[in-house]
Amino acid sequence: MRAIYISRQHAQSIVNEMKAAIHRDINIMDGDGVILASTNPARQGQLHQGALRIIREGLPSLVIRHDIPEQGVQQGINLPITINGRLEGVIGITGDPEEVSAFGDIIKRMTEIMLESIQRQEQQELLEKAKSLFVENWLFSDAPDWGELETRGRLLGLDINAPYAVALLGLEEADTGKKSRTEELSEMRSGLILGMIRSRMQGQPANFCAVIRSKIIVLLCGASRNEAFMTVRDICQNIESYHGLRTNAGISDSSMAPVDIRRCYLEAKTAQAVAAQSSDRRVVFYDQVSLEFIVQSIPPSIRQDLNKLIFSACTPQEQREFTQTIWTYFEWDGDIQKCAGHLFIHRNTFQYRMDRIKRKTGYDLKVPKDALLLYLTLNN
Repeated sequence: MRAIYISRQHAQSIVNEMKAAIHRDINIMDGDGVILASTNPARQGQLHQGALRIIREGLPSLVIRHDIPEQGVQQGINLPITINGRLEGVIGITGDPEEVSAFGDIIKRMTEIMLESIQRQEQQELLEKAKSLFVENWLFSDAPDWGELETRGRLLGLDINAPYAVALLGLEEADTGKKSRTEELSEMRSGLILGMIRSRMQGQPANFCAVIRSKIIVLLCGASRNEAFMTVRDICQNIESYHGLRTNAGISDSSMAPVDIRRCYLEAKTAQAVAAQSSDRRVVFYDQVSLEFIVQSIPPSIRQDLNKLIFSACTPQEQREFTQTIWTYFEWDGDIQKCAGHLFIHRNTFQYRMDRIKRKTGYDLKVPKDALLLYLTLNN
């Protein structure tokens, strides 16, 4: 039976570290006695007779005092690797037993500690992957079984009935201004960023962060508005300080029911898009997103083309008058009486100007979709 807590890569890393400390060749054998990793590459994959005896006979150690070249045996000391009371492999130190035996217990224990740490790390990674898959299903599954999701969530420490705010992070290279999709970051860099976020949220097990569909998503459970802002602001600052990435974020309102998380995701996505265009706001809440902010997120070239199209049949003087009328209409929330009072004209005169806009452009301020397009002409 092979060891279950150690990969060849991890084993090789351990033997390299140990050799740097004691300057002796070191081997790690798996649960079948095969050399899994060695500082002597020629020995990898060989069956280690000493390790095999320890495994089969349950020996606490085995000292080999003489080389036996025909059997591939070298002098040294071999000790069992035990994790959680279970034999998982054997570690061997090559050299004169009188010299290397002094290192035996220390090297054995250090190896076990490192493997236990690797085990915990791998278990945590598996848990995070399971949570990521769960949250992806929660956010995007076409036909979710809400009862099953609730059960799975509780097993993973995520209560879908609790109020969650969604934060969505955007990253771009600080030196070039080029937007960096999370999928374009190295796996190590993404892992470091997630580790930093988890460290910031330490002590808040109901919170969660992951890279899902190439976006860094943070779920904040039961956080007040100020707590959410402070947490996300600190995360952005830390990413900028340690990774040189300009960072922005959008934060949704809190969910009221499990299905609400999908609305929250869309709110966070909208707010993050606005934050990415803002010159003075790193973190934007969805309820701070105004029509003006959304307009500013539209490329200027598109707004200019729209302006030319809408006013193509207008003289410069008409365009100036129409622009004033449109601005006033939105400034006073469509209240014609207030609009007229602001311009010191009769309400019928203001209504007449609105009618002229409709005749000359084909767009009616009283029709919502037309009004939005006319509003876009104000920001050129």
